Amino acid sequence: MAGTTALIRLILRRDRVWLPLWLLMVAGFAYATVATIETLLPTLESRRQYAEQIAANPAVLLMQGPAYELSVGAIAAQQRAAATMIFAALGSVLFLVRHTRSDEQAGRRELLGAAPVGRHAPLTAALTVVLAANAVLAVLMAALLTAAGVPAAGSLAWGLVAGCGGALATGMAAVAVQLTRGARPAAVGTLTLFFALYLVRGVSELTGAAWLGWLVPTGWLLRARPYAGERWWVFAAAALVAAGLVALAYRLAERRDLGAGLLPDRAGPATAAAWLRTPPALAWRMQRAGVVAWLAAAVLFGLVLGFGGQEAIERFGRSPGLAVWASRMGAAGAAEVFYGLVIYVFGAYTVALCSLLMLSRLWREEADGSAEALLAGPTGRLRWASGHVVIALAVPAPLLAVVGVLCGIGAGDVPGMLGMTMALLPAVWVLTGLATAAYGLLGRAGAVAAWAAFALVVLLEFGWEIGVLGDGVFRLSPFAHVHYSALADPGPVTMAALSGVAAALLSVGLAALRRRDLIG
Repeated sequence: MAGTTALIRLILRRDRVWLPLWLLMVAGFAYATVATIETLLPTLESRRQYAEQIAANPAVLLMQGPAYELSVGAIAAQQRAAATMIFAALGSVLFLVRHTRSDEQAGRRELLGAAPVGRHAPLTAALTVVLAANAVLAVLMAALLTAAGVPAAGSLAWGLVAGCGGALATGMAAVAVQLTRGARPAAVGTLTLFFALYLVRGVSELTGAAWLGWLVPTGWLLRARPYAGERWWVFAAAALVAAGLVALAYRLAERRDLGAGLLPDRAGPATAAAWLRTPPALAWRMQRAGVVAWLAAAVLFGLVLGFGGQEAIERFGRSPGLAVWASRMGAAGAAEVFYGLVIYVFGAYTVALCSLLMLSRLWREEADGSAEALLAGPTGRLRWASGHVVIALAVPAPLLAVVGVLCGIGAGDVPGMLGMTMALLPAVWVLTGLATAAYGLLGRAGAVAAWAAFALVVLLEFGWEIGVLGDGVFRLSPFAHVHYSALADPGPVTMAALSGVAAALLSVGLAALRRRDLIG
């Protein structure tokens, strides 16, 4: 197809940073899980106790599924195979939509069409890159997991769970971009459908209706049984479904006009509401659906952990491996410190991820020209940026409060749990301030710096947890100063200091934004 090779090179050039980073993060996540299991559950008996708790915990069965074996690899796959599949799907959908529907919305597809490029060349190029990336992900995961000391066959199976999950999501996204006119509906619709299919498998585990999980391809993949008698045929079946979705996407692409979708657009109001007349209000209107989704996720997490997971965690906390780990954390009770860890990981890293995603609207609007359109009117740069910055700073507070209150109700200690979660807020603000400073100083390149900083604090946390890094190195992370372990005692002075650092970084970023050229 004319122009496909050139477009593949263009995609690889545009995503030369994000594509490898996505692959390394997913594969590194799986590798870190194996290392963690070897540390926390070093004996067969400790892993047996863990598997028994899984079978009695509805929340774990819903989200992760049962353990099929008691080896380190099998327990690691039980914990994180579903997560790696979802991460692979998330990246696949975002990359596919970015290089198809997003390019059409921005007018780049029309510009390319003026060159000697075939009608389906952009779709073919995007599919080629994303599907190849999923194949690379499967191989990379297999290599890293084998290097971690678990069997090669199971490692390849786990890699294929993630790679085939990404391929399925790629095919679904290719169909969605033909149906919808906007990039956001295509991405959100695909991810919602993928997660719904994932939950069907979870419901089948909860109800004992095994046949229900076999009705969806995500259920096939999560029953591939890495390290526990692999079922290789499920990967061929999933690949056939993905191929069918890709074929359907090409058929649909032949029936629609450039820039349009096959589904009719919903008519909007004739005039905008009065409250939308300011840039901060517009920023809220654009972000509110995401805010609601994050709040719903926080409520679900709080309900599951506060009312359904505490007893299971307490029983899991009696394992010998966790007792050794808890003593290193400076805590007498393994169950108590492990419960704190679960809350801390959500509050520190999941909420920080939410804040960075909210803030990333700044560089996306600069890239697609939305910022230029706003700034052409009587709107200053700081007024435009302030809406997204305020949302990124404000949203973490209700997320942390919801989790703290719900977990506190379940534990019978609302003030204690609320204090634990809200103490994390200044550290989240520091990361948000760092991202703002990077954007103000470096422009769109600051996105790389922001996500690199996020990856660094995660690596510092993991390195300290397993004993590779010392306390001094870990304290480079803002989260070390509000940690759940005895390393930190987050009092008013610590929280004020972190808030001050965040304010300084925000000031640097906004001041730099006033001086630099946009589209930088």
